[in-house]
Amino acid sequence: MKKDLKKESHIFVFSLIAIIIVALIGVNLDKLTGKASAYPSFNQKTTLSLPMNEKFINAGEYIHVTVNPGPNCVNRIISIYDDAGFRRATAQPSAAEFGSNRKLCNSFVVKFKTYADWKPSADETGIFFVKVFDYQSEDYVSTTFTLN
Repeated sequence: MKKDLKKESHIFVFSLIAIIIVALIGVNLDKLTGKASAYPSFNQKTTLSLPMNEKFINAGEYIHVTVNPGPNCVNRIISIYDDAGFRRATAQPSAAEFGSNRKLCNSFVVKFKTYADWKPSADETGIFFVKVFDYQSEDYVSTTFTLN
């Protein structure tokens, strides 16, 4: 009986040591493999969005552009283009909020008032593009709004 108790205690100790070793390897797997085993982030792409109620607005009203940068950040300058590809304006977050960095990696919102003279004529669509440069894709990410 004493032999069985000693054998069971050895099994328990070895099992406990094995569990601790597996746990330590699992917790530090990214460090051991150079992050080759790391799961990709769910926010891989830069997104640019406007509230639904600002997708169709009148000239002279505000838009609130929300930027969620991807892993390599975005340029702080947001450009607004008409449907002909002419850049009408630029906007950026306040320097007090983000400093003078040209690259921004945290989400931000830019409030911009459209100009009243942007009201489309009869031969224009009134579609405008809001664009921000994404350093991950090395291209612009855009969204649209329409002026009535």
